[in-house]
Amino acid sequence: MQQGLDDDLYHRVDEYSKIGAFSEEEKLAAELAERFVFDHGSLKTDEAFWERMKSSFSDQQILELLSLIGFCLGVGRLLAVLDVANDCPVNLTADPGEDPSFYAHG
Repeated sequence: MQQGLDDDLYHRVDEYSKIGAFSEEEKLAAELAERFVFDHGSLKTDEAFWERMKSSFSDQQILELLSLIGFCLGVGRLLAVLDVANDCPVNLTADPGEDPSFYAHG
């Protein structure tokens, strides 16, 4: 949140392609992440997608994006398997879809 991602945008990030708050490069990176998580097999053969990626990102940037996405996905799954994801909150901002009063104190 310190880098300009306010609560409203955070809770609507899954609408990245519709809300007009992201650059074309950010939308493309989000699409890459979404597809990597939910349908990574289709990425290998989608030539049109890779043409769009290569028109916006260098090979090194694509590798860095995929490495970061893979790392975050892996850590998220590790925390879920160990059931520690909710035991160590990073901040007091509610997760999307979660009741914001969950973190209310007092």
